[in-house]
Amino acid sequence: MGLDFTKTATGNPTMAGGTPEPKNEIEVVESYDIVADREQMNSTLVNSPEVDAIVSTIEVNNLETIVTFGAEVAEEISKASDIVLNSMNMSQLDDSSEMLNTLAKIMDKFDVEELKENPGLFGKLFGNLRKQLDKILAKYHTMGDEVDKIYVQLKQYESEIKQSNRKLEQMFEANVNYYHELVKYILAGEQGRRELEAYIAQRQQNMETTGDSSIQFEITSLNQALMMLEQRTQDLRTAESVAMQSIPMIKTMEFTNMNLVRKINSAFIITLPVFKQALAQALMLKRQKVQADAMSALDEKTNEMLIKNARNTVEQSKATARMASGSSIKIETLETTWKTIVNGIDETKQIQENARKQRVEDQKRLETIKQEFSKMYHMPDKK
Repeated sequence: MGLDFTKTATGNPTMAGGTPEPKNEIEVVESYDIVADREQMNSTLVNSPEVDAIVSTIEVNNLETIVTFGAEVAEEISKASDIVLNSMNMSQLDDSSEMLNTLAKIMDKFDVEELKENPGLFGKLFGNLRKQLDKILAKYHTMGDEVDKIYVQLKQYESEIKQSNRKLEQMFEANVNYYHELVKYILAGEQGRRELEAYIAQRQQNMETTGDSSIQFEITSLNQALMMLEQRTQDLRTAESVAMQSIPMIKTMEFTNMNLVRKINSAFIITLPVFKQALAQALMLKRQKVQADAMSALDEKTNEMLIKNARNTVEQSKATARMASGSSIKIETLETTWKTIVNGIDETKQIQENARKQRVEDQKRLETIKQEFSKMYHMPDKK
């Protein structure tokens, strides 16, 4: 029998077996079946010497040993849970969130519309479009530098996640060890309860056989100890439930971290360089397109000018030929001039003839007037 019914009050019990040091770094995240582990412990530890040693720390005449039974192990489980919570460094989370926010802002600057074709602009290749292209190139060069900085920070973040996983693995092993010790105390509590129940039944039978009523006081004390042991074992089962939740939670955190590392590798370590390469190619193609369209526009203007010059040359040649093939003074002009002169001569003769006739007529009229005057004043005719 593991229970000690003879010892008087002593100091607090200690955790049997001690706490093994956790292993150092574990790189691989391995799965863990806590239910299967519990069943294995039940099959190997029930009524084992190791559990008997823990049962022997219970002193039924010293209720303090029952009150503090498994306290150290339960406290370690609580501490381990606190470590899991405190391992989530808020400053690191804030830093990573800030990095991702910065990256999001950088990616928001990327405007695919700036790299699309805009056919209406190539008529201004040597004006505003050139300035616009230079502005786009400068913008995306700056964005590339910012992405490089984020890339370095994310690589550091990846390293921190891996380091966090190593710490989580250490915490996991510590929790499993504490959990194993806790299960041992639960099994010891259940074994102690059975032994105490059997001892109480024996003492009850002794009292009935001997008629010694003083045994009743002992039985009452034993029943009080039994009740406290049952309650204490139930408390340890509650602590076990907490451990059964925290241990898988640690594994979940490890797997989540590994997924984050995988995501960083795929999304940031692969995608970002590919994005930058694609961006560089897009900008180079844009520059080539601008240059090609500039040369095309220049060729088109040159062709238009050549065609226009050819047409002007032909028209000028025709005009020159027409001018050279004819007289400087047109026949029509000479004919008109001749008619004008002839008409002028004829008109002059007519005017002169009319003037001569008018003079003759005027002379006759003057003679008539003179004769009439002589008659009136009896002037002799001049002979």
